[in-house]
Amino acid sequence: MLTSSQDPVAHIDRASVSPWLYWLLLPIHRLFLSLYFGSIVIHGTRHLPTQGPVVLAPKHYSRWDPFVLAVLSTEPLWFMTNSNQFSGVQGWFLWRLGAFPVDVNHPKVASFRHAIVLLQARKKLMLFPEGGIVRDQRVRPLKPGLARLVLQAEASALEPLQIPIVPIAIQYQPAPGWRSRITITISPPLSTADYHQRTDKQTAQAITTALEAALLKALEA
Repeated sequence: MLTSSQDPVAHIDRASVSPWLYWLLLPIHRLFLSLYFGSIVIHGTRHLPTQGPVVLAPKHYSRWDPFVLAVLSTEPLWFMTNSNQFSGVQGWFLWRLGAFPVDVNHPKVASFRHAIVLLQARKKLMLFPEGGIVRDQRVRPLKPGLARLVLQAEASALEPLQIPIVPIAIQYQPAPGWRSRITITISPPLSTADYHQRTDKQTAQAITTALEAALLKALEA
């Protein structure tokens, strides 16, 4: 068991975006993607909000996904990332490039609270609704955690706040890796107001069902 000094979630306030590092790496990141992959084709950019708050909700197919999907914004994106990734040199970069930790096996309130604070600060947040990499089915049946987080962020905001949820499909041909061809399909944003039910639990489930359907539709297209 990790002690509080070893647990990245206990130090979640360290998460930040270092401006000098971000803007230094941005052109290097874009150049690497263009050289490493065969092509990256993006459909539906008109559906992508240019400013936050927004939750980008992509299909999770590969460890490459966060790195590739960062092309969707020149503004920094914030990522909820497995806490076991925050060590060594990789951890040094993650702490400074918008990633914040979550224990995927035993999620803690601190991670979700941090996500809510970011959304209320009108940041762009990327959350993978499947909870992990899934390759054995098009979309793993989704749990309503993402929808509940968005509903709570809207409800607890000091001023009226609407947070669109943008379903995003990502596909690699023939497989993730050298010279693979990548297709990113951005679907129209989902608004929580369109799925209002009698209770928050029912509303979260309605949003989750719509998100799953949107991801499936985009992947089939």
